[in-house]
Amino acid sequence: MNLTILAIILGIVIIAYLAIFAMQRTTIKKVNVFKLRKEQLASLKVREELVEGRKLSLTGQSLKEYQNLERQFNDVKNNKFLKIDQQANLVLFEARGINFIKTRHELARLEAMVNETEQTISDVRKGLTELKKINEAHREAINDLKKKYDDLRKRLLAENFKFGPANAGLDKFLSQLEADYDEFTRLTEDGDHATASDIYEQLAMETTQMENMMADIPDLFDKVDRVYVEQLNELSQGHSDLVAQGYVFPNDTINQELNAIDDQRQQVLKLLSELKLKEVSEQNGYIERRIETLYDMMETEMTARQQVTKHADQLSSDLLRLREQNSTLAIELDRLGQSFQFNNREIEMRRTLLEQINAAEEQVNHNDDLLESSEMSFSELQAKQEKLLAHVSEIEAQQIEIWDKISGLEKAQRSARQFGGQYQQDIENIKHAVERMNLPGLPASYLEYFFAVSNELERLAKSLQATLVNMDEVQRQLNIVSADIDTLKEKTDKIVDQANLTEQLLQYANRYRATNERVAAASEQARMFYERDYNFDKAMDVLGPALDSVEPGVYEKLVDAYMRRKTPLL
Repeated sequence: MNLTILAIILGIVIIAYLAIFAMQRTTIKKVNVFKLRKEQLASLKVREELVEGRKLSLTGQSLKEYQNLERQFNDVKNNKFLKIDQQANLVLFEARGINFIKTRHELARLEAMVNETEQTISDVRKGLTELKKINEAHREAINDLKKKYDDLRKRLLAENFKFGPANAGLDKFLSQLEADYDEFTRLTEDGDHATASDIYEQLAMETTQMENMMADIPDLFDKVDRVYVEQLNELSQGHSDLVAQGYVFPNDTINQELNAIDDQRQQVLKLLSELKLKEVSEQNGYIERRIETLYDMMETEMTARQQVTKHADQLSSDLLRLREQNSTLAIELDRLGQSFQFNNREIEMRRTLLEQINAAEEQVNHNDDLLESSEMSFSELQAKQEKLLAHVSEIEAQQIEIWDKISGLEKAQRSARQFGGQYQQDIENIKHAVERMNLPGLPASYLEYFFAVSNELERLAKSLQATLVNMDEVQRQLNIVSADIDTLKEKTDKIVDQANLTEQLLQYANRYRATNERVAAASEQARMFYERDYNFDKAMDVLGPALDSVEPGVYEKLVDAYMRRKTPLL
């Protein structure tokens, strides 16, 4: 038992020793890696790079940046490398013991020191590289800007006619650029690259602005100094020529507008001399729209003159045609007025339309007088002509409408007479057809309707024979008679069918009169309705059920058989 415990204790001791030994070996390896990284950093030729940087002859802000980089490296060289060595030795010393936590803490501190030193050296080298680049860029910029300014100055001198009043402003702007350039060159030569960078950024922006202005101004100046002048002169001459040719412009203020546009143009030239190119572009847009409006005004009048000539010919032709139509209407109304009544004021309408034709002709003559006396523009006359043309079209439509109404009167009269004759023949046919039936008599209601239709036909005949035929009334009567004739035919057909069926039912009832009291009684009653009252419908209503009582369904069979065999009455 004791040996077992002793063996366990011995095993634990051995494992602990091995763990301590492994930890120490790992720590020593890591320390050696950090020391190697430190030696590699120390071997970098940063000092030589700093010496090369000093040759840049730095001053001002650039010198301050260089000095800061140099201080950072000297701190690494004189202090941080030594502290790394000391920290490495401390970690190795602590690794001999068993305080693992402190050992790890000191090892982490060593790693942080090495990382920080690497970053510092990297920043120093990058800073030196950046200073060299700025130095090279500034020296290259000196040459580029010098060439640009020389080219701009040459162009400004050689093409000063293209810039007009902007010449002085451009020369002043370029002189300021050249002064700033000299300051930039001095700072670069002195090595103050940081301050020179600020000036260079401003120079680059203003140089681009100068180049853009010299690119834009020639077109702007050409518009203001040549294009607009030519257009204004053209408009002035065009206005004078058109007025001499008899053109009139409504509220003619064209000359005042031309002067106002020229004043605005002078103001734009002043803006151009001040290099206010954005305002110049805006004002040019306003001038162009004003000029375009004047061109449109003159174009409107010239186009209107062509339309006026065209409309004048059309109005002359249309009014002549309307007058002829009106005259023809008057003749036809007079002729038809001997035979027909006019119910829609056709005669009065024809006279009214003639007055409108006369008024239109007077308006045309008045417009011509105003145009000839230069009191009306062609565009105003065109508008009046178009209104007259629309009115002329309305007059023609109304005259055609009147013509259509009256031109059909005689045809309508012939048609009405034909229909009236046909309806009279229908009445006669109905009368003869009923007479051929040899009925004991006809119901009073039927006779009343028959005579009412006959009377309507007589009134229609009188209307058609009147001295002045009222075709509206004739047409109304025709519609009534037509509907009543159709109804009379239906009533006649129904009565004939009822009378014939009653006779057949009475004959069929004779089979049962001697044997069936109901049928006998119904037969007597039905015969009374048939022969005395002429109520054939009532006779069928009485006799039908009695027959069905002795022979179910016979009434319907007899009716169906009759309807299949019957022939049309008319």
